[in-house]
Amino acid sequence: MTEGIFRKAGKINILELDGTYRQMGRQYGGLLKAQLGEFYDIVISKYLIKEERMSYVKLLVLARILFYRYPAKFKEMFKGMSEASGISLNKLIMLDQLNVFEMFRHQKIGHCSNISAWADHSEGGVLVFGRNFDQPEYFKKFSDFITVVVFSPDDGIPFANVGYAGQIGINTAMNKKGIILANNEAPVLKGDAIHFNVLNILVAEFEFMTKSNSLDELDGFIKNVRTNCPIIISTADARAAHTYELISSDKKRMSGNGSGLVVATNHFTDPSWERMAIPPGEYGMTGTRLNNLTSLAEIHKGRFNARKMQELLDITVDDGGATHKDDTIFQMVALPEEMKFYIKIPGLQDWTQIDLKAPFDRCDQKDR
Repeated sequence: MTEGIFRKAGKINILELDGTYRQMGRQYGGLLKAQLGEFYDIVISKYLIKEERMSYVKLLVLARILFYRYPAKFKEMFKGMSEASGISLNKLIMLDQLNVFEMFRHQKIGHCSNISAWADHSEGGVLVFGRNFDQPEYFKKFSDFITVVVFSPDDGIPFANVGYAGQIGINTAMNKKGIILANNEAPVLKGDAIHFNVLNILVAEFEFMTKSNSLDELDGFIKNVRTNCPIIISTADARAAHTYELISSDKKRMSGNGSGLVVATNHFTDPSWERMAIPPGEYGMTGTRLNNLTSLAEIHKGRFNARKMQELLDITVDDGGATHKDDTIFQMVALPEEMKFYIKIPGLQDWTQIDLKAPFDRCDQKDR
C-alpha cells in the first residue's frame, strides 16, 4: 500500500489509489482534501440549497437512505475519506449523490451520448469509444472538479473512473482488462419506479469493474443486477460493444447492426419495449442526437480512430452532431486496446491524452 498519487493533466485531477477500501478512502481524502471541501460548498451549499432551495435535511435523508444500502467495503472507503480529509461523513456521502439529486429533482435531465465504432467502422477494426457527458449548463461551474480516479483494490481488478471529486459511483470507466462502462440517464416515464431500497446502480457497477475480466463476465453481472432507476448502460472492449436498457423489472441488450457500430443517447430503442415513444426533439433531442451520430458514423465508416472520434464529438447538434453548445460538460474518447483516455472540457481544456497503462502497470508492481 502506498500513500496514493495525485497529479494534474491540465485542469483535470488524476488520483491513483490502492490497498484496502479504507486505505483507498484515506488516500482519496488526504490527497483531495481541499477540493472536496470546496466542491461541497459550491455544489451542495450554494447550488442545491441556496440557489435551488432544496432542503439540507431532505438531501441528507436521501443520501443516508442510499448510503445505507452500500456494501460494507464502500462504507469503509467513505470513513477513510472522512478521517483523512476532516470532512464529515454526511457531507461526503451527499457529494456522492449529486447525480441522484439531479435525477430526483428533474427526472429528465439526461442529454448524454455514447458511440462505439469497431470492425468495419474503425481503422484496423479496433474499437474506439466516444462519449459526451451532458448536464444542465450550471454544471460548467463544476469543471475544475472533474477527476480521473484509478482504484486498485486489494481484492479486484484496477480501473479508472471519470467523474467529479468525491464520487465513487461509476460515470465513465475502463478497467485494466480494457472493459469500458458508461451510463446515460433514461426518462422516468409513467409506471417506472425509482427505488430507494435497492443499491444505487452506479455503485453496483464499481464492483462490476473490479470483477470483469471480459465483456462476457460484465454481461453476466448486468443481466443479474436490479437497477434502482431507468438507465442505459454502454459497454465495450477492444473488439465488441453492447448497450443495455434497464428498468427495475426488465432489461434488454443491443449489440449493433453487425458491422461494428453501437450508439446510445437517452431513450430506449429496443422495439419490444411497451413504453411511450420519445419524440426526437424531446429529452435533450435524444432522437436527433442518435440519428445524427448514426449518420456521421456511416459517412466516416472505416476511418474511426481517436482523432476522427474527437472530430465527430466536436460537431454540435445544430451542425448535425450530438454535442450541446451549453450542456456538454466533458467529452471522452477511449481506446481500450491502448489503455488511453482522451478528455475534453469544452470552454476550459482541449483534448488531453491520459495514458492509463502506466498507472495500471504500477498496480502490477505492488504486492497484491
